[in-house]
This record gives sequence, C-alpha cells and structure tokens, in this order.
Amino acid sequence: MIKLTDITFRHKGAKTPVFEDFSLEIQSGEFVVLVGDNGSGKSTLARLIAGVIKPRRGMVAVNDINTKDKKRFFELRQTISIVLQNPENNLLFDKVADDIKFGLLNLRIPKGEHNDRIAAALEKVGLPDFEKRSTYELSFGQKQRVAIAGILAMGTSHIVLDEPTAMLDTDGKREIYDLLWDLNAQGFTIILTTNIESETKKGRIIRLSKKGEVKSEK
Repeated sequence: MIKLTDITFRHKGAKTPVFEDFSLEIQSGEFVVLVGDNGSGKSTLARLIAGVIKPRRGMVAVNDINTKDKKRFFELRQTISIVLQNPENNLLFDKVADDIKFGLLNLRIPKGEHNDRIAAALEKVGLPDFEKRSTYELSFGQKQRVAIAGILAMGTSHIVLDEPTAMLDTDGKREIYDLLWDLNAQGFTIILTTNIESETKKGRIIRLSKKGEVKSEK
C-alpha cells in the first residue's frame, strides 16, 4: 500500500504550497491515473509517491517504508521507482544492458544475477535480445520500455510513470499502455500521470485541481 498522510509540499522559492494537508491511499495492485491540467501538481505528486522528493510535513509510506527514512533507501528503490516523461532522460549509457545494469549496481545486486535479470526484464517489455543494442538507435517508445525494464530488473513492484506517452506517436502510445495493462494484470502497481484521460481506458482516475486537491475520482 502507498499512503500519503497530511502532506505539505512547497517548491523552493514558491509562496504557496502545491499540496497542503493532502492525504491519499493507493492499494497494492491498483492501476491509478493522475489527471490534471498543467500546474495541478500531478508530476509533483508522482515524484512524492516515488520518494524522489520529500514532503515538508506529513508522511509518504510505500509498503510501510517512510520515504524520508535514509536507512531504508535501497529497500524503497526495490519497491518503487519512476519513469520520466522524456525517454532520453531515463537512459544514461550507450548500451541497453549497461543502462539496466546501472540500477542493479546501485542496489548492490550480486553481479552473478545481472545477466539473467536483464534478459528476463527485456523479455517482459517485449525487447528480447536487445542487450547489445545502442540506446541512441532506439525509438522513443523503445527507450521508455528499456527504462521500464530497468525497473523490473531491480525487482520493483510499484511503477510510477510521469506522462510516459507524451512524446510518443500513436503506435508508441498503444505499445506502452498495452505493456502497462499487462504488468498490472500480473500484479504490479501502476501509477501514471497524463493530460489525456481518454488514452488510459482503465484504472482508477484521480483528477487534481490547480489547488493541489483531489477534484474527483472514479
């Protein structure tokens, strides 16, 4: 479960908070879509949920791991990770295998497990035998799937995606959503932000207002 309890967050230099005394619960295995106009705080909320940024007050807990608890950082990263909007910001290395391996090294996963984890993750995202491919030669959609593979290789069960289809063409959007729906059917918790609610077709919709509040749910 992901639980946000009375959180307050303000960007550095801002006069007003994006969220104030905001609470939300997401059950494990849910497919949650955060919808809102620019400035509604959906990207900020995604980063708070993933533990990339921390609330000024209140608590964000993922499977009872407080995102502020530095001692449980590695455990948190093996539980939840985020995919950014721009596919090129998700990848750091020239070779696909090296990029996925980076996360495994950071989490101190034994090196003897790396190749099997990488191969299994690429298979799961529909990119088998892509280990030696150059990341610079991939389409934007393929880059997003490699980013998701990197998360899967780490053993992460909760995946946050900040507008993952914003820079993709129609086919790329369909492929990403097909993958996310399939992962959710396998038990992964999926949380994504979008400006285009009609693309999602399924999941729990949470609409945010520009006041940093839940406007409606369905």
